[in-house]
Parts: sequence; structure tokens; C-alpha cells
Amino acid sequence: MSQPLTDQELHRLRNFIGYGTLQADVWFIGMEEGGGGEDNIRRRLKFRSVEDCADAHKILKIEKFHWGKKTIQRTWRGMCCIMLGLDGKEATTENIRHYQAETLGRLNGRTLLTELMPIPKPRVDHWGYKKLITQFASPEEYYSSVKPFRIRYLRQLIEKHQPRVVICYGKKYWPDYKEIFSELPFETKGQVELAKEKGKLIILTHHLAARTMNGKFGNIVSILKTHGIK
Repeated sequence: MSQPLTDQELHRLRNFIGYGTLQADVWFIGMEEGGGGEDNIRRRLKFRSVEDCADAHKILKIEKFHWGKKTIQRTWRGMCCIMLGLDGKEATTENIRHYQAETLGRLNGRTLLTELMPIPKPRVDHWGYKKLITQFASPEEYYSSVKPFRIRYLRQLIEKHQPRVVICYGKKYWPDYKEIFSELPFETKGQVELAKEKGKLIILTHHLAARTMNGKFGNIVSILKTHGIK
């Protein structure tokens, strides 16, 4: 029988930031990663606080997104479309596949991929970790304990590293994202909301894998370029 995570191990998971570099121009913030399971969680204990996306997935033994035929991950696809647009490149299947594998969330790239909640799960309301993570008995207990910390944590990281753009995706979680930027007023522009501060642009958008985003990534690119982001 496997042992539950210690408080120190849970601390490592709770403080994991994401994939890429803290010096990135563009930060993407989602609600939480999908997947999970005990093996996945234990492998994540080997992560540094910020990991190269390809290196991290090698640790997780998930190679299909960076090697071989390179399966396009649905959420990352939207990120690639936006970043390719900023680079003035067409979002063809091959360009997306190459950007995902070689540049997105990489230490030498210009993006950081982070999450409001740090522990991956197959569904938001799912909690299959009662024996592994005994500090929380339910997803509700996990969210009520960890979400306030993560909001403060991300706010501090953004204030320290000053990315030019922060894109928060998943409309259901806009109220949570707004708590990170609690002092900023947001304005509606089409199907997104925007806020500006000290040369920084914050965009709240629908989930990047949602049908409502079909054909809309160019709109986000246009907004970014209008605000001098290239």
C-alpha cells in the first residue's frame, strides 16, 4: 500500500508554477490541468517550481505532444494559434505542431503556462486522492484551502515579473481570475474582457478549447497588436 503525501510533498505540488519561463512576455492561466492519478502526481514531485514543458512531460512519460508524430493538444492549440499570430505566421497544422513541440512552454520561449489550481484532475468536481492526499477529504475542501493561496501566489508572481500579457481562459472562472487583479476594472470587448495596468494587458477569454473560440483567435491577436504587443 502506497503512503500518503507528506505535508512537504503537498507543499511542492501547491507551489508548482508551470511550464516555460517567468521572464515570458505572455502568461496563460487556466483553471487546472486535466488528467492526474497517483503515478502522475508522484512524478510531479520531481518538477522544479518552473519546468520546461517538454522536460516535464518526459518525466510524466507523456511523449506524444513533443516527439514522434506530435499529437496536438486541444488547449495548447489555441495558445499556439495566438502566439503564431503574434509572430506573423499562419496557424497551419504543421506550424501549430512545431510551435507546440519546440517553443510553447519551453525555457527558451516567450510563454509561461500556469494554472489557478496546481493539482491535475480529470474533472473539476472530481477528487480521487482521498488515500494519496489525506490533507483534503473532498474537492470542496481542496479548493477552499488552496485557491486563496494560489490567487495571492499568482498575484505576487505577476507583480514581480511583470509579463506584458496575461491571458486567463475559461469563462466560468472569470470571477476567480479577477481576484488575482482585484484592483483593476475590466471592460467588455466582444466576447472577452480586458484590463490594463502599467503596460500590462490582462485578457479574460472563453476556454481555448471551447467551440466558442473557433475562428476567434485572430481577434485576440488583433487586440494584442492594437496594444503594441508583437
